[in-house]
Amino acid sequence: MSAQTEIRIGSEFVGYRIDELIGRGGMGVVYRAYDLRLKRTVALKLMASELALDRRFRERFSRETELAMSLEHPNVVPIHDAGDIDGRLYLAMRHVEGTDLSALLRAEGSLDIARALAICSQVANALDAAHANGLVHRDVKPSNVLLDANEHVYLADFGLTRRLDEQGGLAGEGRSVGTPAYLAPEQIEGGSIDGRADVYSLGCLLYECFTGEAPFARGSRLAMAWAHLEEEPPSASERRPELPEAIDAVIRKAMAKEPEDRYPTCAALIGAAEEALGVRRSPPLRRRKRLLAVAAILVAAFATAAALAAVLTTGGHAKATAPLFARYNTLARIDPATNRVSAVVGVDTAPTVAAAGGHSVWVYNQNGTISEIDTRTNRVRKRTAVPFSPVVNVSRFAGPVLAADASGAWFVNGDLGFAGGRSFLTMVLPGGRGSREYRLDLTPTGVAVGEGAVWVVGRGAHDYQLLRIEGSTGRIEARTRFPASRPIDSIGVGYGAVWVVSSADATLYRIDARTGKRDGRLVLGTSRASRPEIMPRAHEIWVRLDGSPGTNGATISVDPSTLTITKQELRCCRPDWGEDRGQLGALWWYSWQTGSLFRQEYEGGPIRQIQVTKTQPDANGPCLTSIAIGSGSIWLTAATSPDGGFSCPPG
Repeated sequence: MSAQTEIRIGSEFVGYRIDELIGRGGMGVVYRAYDLRLKRTVALKLMASELALDRRFRERFSRETELAMSLEHPNVVPIHDAGDIDGRLYLAMRHVEGTDLSALLRAEGSLDIARALAICSQVANALDAAHANGLVHRDVKPSNVLLDANEHVYLADFGLTRRLDEQGGLAGEGRSVGTPAYLAPEQIEGGSIDGRADVYSLGCLLYECFTGEAPFARGSRLAMAWAHLEEEPPSASERRPELPEAIDAVIRKAMAKEPEDRYPTCAALIGAAEEALGVRRSPPLRRRKRLLAVAAILVAAFATAAALAAVLTTGGHAKATAPLFARYNTLARIDPATNRVSAVVGVDTAPTVAAAGGHSVWVYNQNGTISEIDTRTNRVRKRTAVPFSPVVNVSRFAGPVLAADASGAWFVNGDLGFAGGRSFLTMVLPGGRGSREYRLDLTPTGVAVGEGAVWVVGRGAHDYQLLRIEGSTGRIEARTRFPASRPIDSIGVGYGAVWVVSSADATLYRIDARTGKRDGRLVLGTSRASRPEIMPRAHEIWVRLDGSPGTNGATISVDPSTLTITKQELRCCRPDWGEDRGQLGALWWYSWQTGSLFRQEYEGGPIRQIQVTKTQPDANGPCLTSIAIGSGSIWLTAATSPDGGFSCPPG
């Protein structure tokens, strides 16, 4: 890479402070940088200097980045800024805190079916949206599939897209656009390219997710290109015997040599893969109204017939294929591909908070334990006792008290206000490898992990504080103080910042994650406010207001860059009704009153209800208490009913 492309760490470039080199490739280098004007962390890509000297490339760069900036989709990395400064071409994009699919595959090899489909279906959504806007990506590969902590997918590098009606691929450009391991034959030959080239690349990606290796792994670029041109795709079921043979036909069609022989869209490819793997899809929207219209008539008759059939065929015992429901003191896993409960795991007494990270889901139980569930086996690895605390506030007006990432789970509890009281930050290591306890000099109310640190909010002796803590040692690296009149009590991390809320006066604060200093404040209303929710689909922060006594609440949407309210929407229910999570290509929330999970694909779109508990709490059924998203699934905790002495909702 030319030295002219490199920029010294700590220097400033067109309003961006260069913080860290995070990537390097044939087209340029990528830095983590800080936007000094809009106060946000970005990924800053500088194109190779020799490319900037090429007039044709500069013109194409300007044209295509303008097109890419117009593409708005929850699974596409937004481009904030682009330009040509003193011969340096640059792109400023959203910085996604997490990993990429390439690193995930290197670390874990093949992925389980549900996880692979969850990731690839989000890539398909992004590509089909681009194709609908007249764009083709041309470089779909694992390193361009970015994953945040909840495995929400962002497809990167749309800055070098091409209009679908432009001709030519590699010919005449002097540089290969695309990675040989995933290139469609027409790209290698320099022919005309449309969205079906991306279908081919997505087929390669799907094969690699299922098998752990690219379809045409060869010793040289030439041999790899020849295989794409002349050889039939390898068999995924031979590479991984537990896969059905039907998936081989799907991948062969996706990777057909001729574009007209492939699937017409990426969604069609994913749908065919789901069918081949025996994963039932939800009915298309055009059929849903008709199905719902007859459902009310058929449901009673169907239930009666099903019960009679079970009695006649099994002597009164239900078949093993009966629907699963969450029971008392369990964690329920919901598969977004089928919209059904796919597993129910017993945890411990009164589970009330869940968090996901890596291959684990962590559950805090009110009897003083944290359960670690292995998402690959749906089994409890270990239950860890945490220091006893007289009060753990698990309401949505504080907290959360449990956070997780790939390094483990973080839990806060304790109260210095009690005689001899102590407070702790407890780290529980994954895989049942033990725990660590760090003493705190405040009464903690919330914990979050991200932006390279663990963050704790709480009440000090004379003020309220936000602590930045080094996770491996427990050392406090920064302390941000708030006056006693501003009782911050909840926290979230995202978009390069830490977000804390004072629930009492409904005020949201933005904290610079690098310095730990306050750099913004926004008053949201006059009623009590819930904890901040990071919403990646809309690139917003959501805070829910409690509303006046006897009324429903409201949801406030905040732009994290400008710290302004973008929308104030009256919601059906108060904040204790459930929590929102905008991942896996949809918005998810639950209702403890009905024992249901709700799914909405887009704003104003139809809402799907998924029954998680068989009986509602007011009929002595279990109470849904928290939601987490990880490993391509939604996870809900279910505690005992109110009649069992449990407060529903908790807190």
